[in-house]
Amino acid sequence: MQNPETRRRLSFTAALVTTTCLLAGCYELTRFKQERYECQFNQQGLVEIDFRDFKVGAITTVIFRDETVTMPIIKASDESFTLAADGLIIRVDRSSGTVRVTRGTRYRNVKCVKSKFKI
Repeated sequence: MQNPETRRRLSFTAALVTTTCLLAGCYELTRFKQERYECQFNQQGLVEIDFRDFKVGAITTVIFRDETVTMPIIKASDESFTLAADGLIIRVDRSSGTVRVTRGTRYRNVKCVKSKFKI
């Protein structure tokens, strides 16, 4: 026969273990993800690239000094993204933050700072 103190401790321990297991299972449960690359002054005029959806075909906002362009993702992986529209190709290295901007036959590598946000 258990005394009330032992029952209370067992009940508390069981509740703690159950809560921990439930919370651990929710690690990848996110409502919103964002990955932003903010670039320093560069000759291409690239200011920022804002990813909110990471699938092929998703639309991404690319901000230049003089215009804002929306571009579809044509290739996506854990290592890189590739965007393309209207003679402009942008390749983003997700690990280093380096962005390669290609217009026609000319390209420039731009160093950007990556920030991630998740809810």
